[in-house]
Amino acid sequence: MPQNSKPPEHIRIASLIETIQQHSSEVLADERRLTTTKWFDYRFLSPKQANRLFQRAYQDVYRGKIAQGVDIDLARNVNGLNTQTLATNPRERSQLVAARQRADEFGMSYPVYIEAAFDFALSRGNKRKALPRPNQLHGNEKSAPLFVEYVKQRWNELLASGLTRVVHPAYLVANYRGMAAQDDFRRFALDYVARTHMPLHRAIRMFTYERKQVPIDLFKAIIPEEQFEYVMEIVEADLRDHPLDDDARMPLSPSQLWPTCFGVHYTHEPMSPECSSCPQVFNCKKVSDVVLRKAAAQAGVADPAGDYSRRMDRERQQRCRDRKRRTKDAECFSTPPDPSLSFHV
Repeated sequence: MPQNSKPPEHIRIASLIETIQQHSSEVLADERRLTTTKWFDYRFLSPKQANRLFQRAYQDVYRGKIAQGVDIDLARNVNGLNTQTLATNPRERSQLVAARQRADEFGMSYPVYIEAAFDFALSRGNKRKALPRPNQLHGNEKSAPLFVEYVKQRWNELLASGLTRVVHPAYLVANYRGMAAQDDFRRFALDYVARTHMPLHRAIRMFTYERKQVPIDLFKAIIPEEQFEYVMEIVEADLRDHPLDDDARMPLSPSQLWPTCFGVHYTHEPMSPECSSCPQVFNCKKVSDVVLRKAAAQAGVADPAGDYSRRMDRERQQRCRDRKRRTKDAECFSTPPDPSLSFHV
């Protein structure tokens, strides 16, 4: 059966089985905490989906910078990252994931974070001969505080401009399940309205009627009843004059409401603030047990992520032994030159 015809839940579980074989337990454990800080559209992506999204964003921004500063035609033929290398080189993969997790710490969208990091690096002088690699996006030890200030300012300016928008279907009112990310987004939306001094009738039209993300009762709770009634008169008049299309929405699959940490054995900690408040913690434990069992069978070890570093060391040692053996074999089978057969002119 082609992968695309499989249920989304099966595809997600398959990606988790692969994920816990390709990363250390420490890296995976961070995913639970990052579900509370990362940009809202990413909080329900699997770790593999998030990594791929970050990779594509890096490649897009890289090409854009080459087109802008070097050559448009050249930009069509560069990637910035080699997809095959990422798939086979654990070091390259680890650097990409570390960079993605830093972006999640900031709570920024990946394209904005990466472009801000590129601009910061390029603004530090004209001695740089290449755009920063993923492990160089955050600056060096000396410039790190300036980098943090720079990217945060860039993000805050973008938020204030209203150019960012959350589009994941998990935030629709119809799909509300009491998830922490959903409540966080609603608080973010109300805070955004207050910080930008958006007129309340416009906010209600946008977040309640157009985007269908914030229930009307939350707006009603923040102002006196008489004022709310007046605001609603404006909203209703506006909707009569400028009606909205009744767009059809596709039903949500269960896995679209799985947080990034869902089913990742190494993130499951029942007493943690994230797990203890998550309504999916029971199902998460069941799925994570299945994922661990299958990943362990494939890897041949009981603790794939815990054993990751040791496995990488063993593989490096094996490659080194193979390389030495090939060199030795080449020396044994090569024929040294015979001085007596030398030619003289």
